[in-house]
Amino acid sequence: MWLASYSRQNNRGFIATGKWKEDAFERGYAMLSKALTGVGTNTKERLFRMNITLCLHRAAREEEVAELPEGWQKAPTGMAGGPVALIWSHGIPVVDSCKPCEDPKHQVLYDKRPDLWLPLDCGKCPPCVARAKIANRPNDLASFEASKKGVDA
Repeated sequence: MWLASYSRQNNRGFIATGKWKEDAFERGYAMLSKALTGVGTNTKERLFRMNITLCLHRAAREEEVAELPEGWQKAPTGMAGGPVALIWSHGIPVVDSCKPCEDPKHQVLYDKRPDLWLPLDCGKCPPCVARAKIANRPNDLASFEASKKGVDA
């Protein structure tokens, strides 16, 4: 899987994707597609947004996977966090683990910018339950709460 991310800034810094207009998403997708020119299979893509970035997943071609070191060719055992919103998916099944949490908590990144946050899984809805079954997932509410107390989840 190939991943490209796109963010926007102004004089205040990053612009949260929830504030983007439709044309910004169109420009973002054009930039992401250009960044991935020549790699992967553009008929198998997923466009989604995090709070700060627009992201494009593109399936790798079989010959690209074959060129990877053997240990990298196995099924993935971890993932980052879930998206804030799944915009569309073409040629890739939409499985629960790739859907946004139905009731995410917000981990604010900067005190002065509450609009810039990371989603933390509630752990109860179907997408969160599916993500919890994937090993090595540090970005969930239990891990975040434990980190605030200085312990491992």
